[in-house]
Amino acid sequence: MDPVFQVGRGDVVLVPFPYVTDFKKAKTRPALVIQNDTGNRFGSTVIVALISSSMPEKRYPMHYPIPCPSVAAKAAGLQRPSVVKMETLITLPRRAILKRLGALPREAMREADTALAFSLDLPLATQFGKG
Repeated sequence: MDPVFQVGRGDVVLVPFPYVTDFKKAKTRPALVIQNDTGNRFGSTVIVALISSSMPEKRYPMHYPIPCPSVAAKAAGLQRPSVVKMETLITLPRRAILKRLGALPREAMREADTALAFSLDLPLATQFGKG
């Protein structure tokens, strides 16, 4: 039987993330757990945002960059500069989590939330300087 990991909001996990262009294929990559902890505790699924080491040339407000080396990268278990792409979200079965790499520190998660709010056009985005 596959292990089912308990995760918390802000955890960085390793998951088989489907290709955006072909859902039949997947690549194992890190992802940020963005689902609330009630859902994480009682649900059979988890909502995550893609983390990529392919850094875009331009900074976008729906991205949360994680430089490396940095406190955030070390805490998250990331060994390369990365970007959390809040426009690339997916719900996966919790049993799909292969490993917990680490977690973003509280302040880093607050900054990531701003990118998530911008991506979803939530009021928090205007609160923290959307425009």
